[in-house]
Amino acid sequence: WLEFPYSFLGDVPSVSEPHMSISHFAALLSLLFVLVLRAQAGDVAPCTGEGARYGDFKCNHDQTHRVCAELLDAAGTPEEWGPKRDFWAITNQTAFKWDADIRNPPNPGRGWCICMWATATLIKEVGCDNVHLECASTDVPYILQKFTDGGVDLAPAKVCLQKKCPTQAATVTKAASFLEQPNGFRSSQQFRSLQGSL
Repeated sequence: WLEFPYSFLGDVPSVSEPHMSISHFAALLSLLFVLVLRAQAGDVAPCTGEGARYGDFKCNHDQTHRVCAELLDAAGTPEEWGPKRDFWAITNQTAFKWDADIRNPPNPGRGWCICMWATATLIKEVGCDNVHLECASTDVPYILQKFTDGGVDLAPAKVCLQKKCPTQAATVTKAASFLEQPNGFRSSQQFRSLQGSL
């Protein structure tokens, strides 16, 4: 038996008992998968267009810039997110428009790492269908674990990410469904199914 606090697991056997109950073992497995999901958060592709502030052009370095949004269209002009409005207009950042930085070296492209709060604001303003994201470059697992950012409710962003980025959201959603069960993993088949998705 491992000797560290398990108070969150309820009544546990004493260290003198040779075997752990199935329910306690399931709870430990649930905890393990939570830790695995947290470790996975941050494993993203570079966001093409992002500046050199992070060195590797990835949206996984601070607590808020976790979304790779397409701010420019294929022609390199500001992308419209709804009727004749771009990212900078919707988020009241027109005075700081940095579209030239996105187009130019060292990482020319269309995207930029934007704040989670800005993403939620955009989604609420223009609707999920009008939001342009690079899913492989967005830290979906990290965002799905959060509730607010900068005082903004992230619920709309989380729902939209699950719709737009189903592959990246699948592991988190699947694990959550297992963790929400009263008795944790009910069978070895469920365990192997979730294990295979990680």
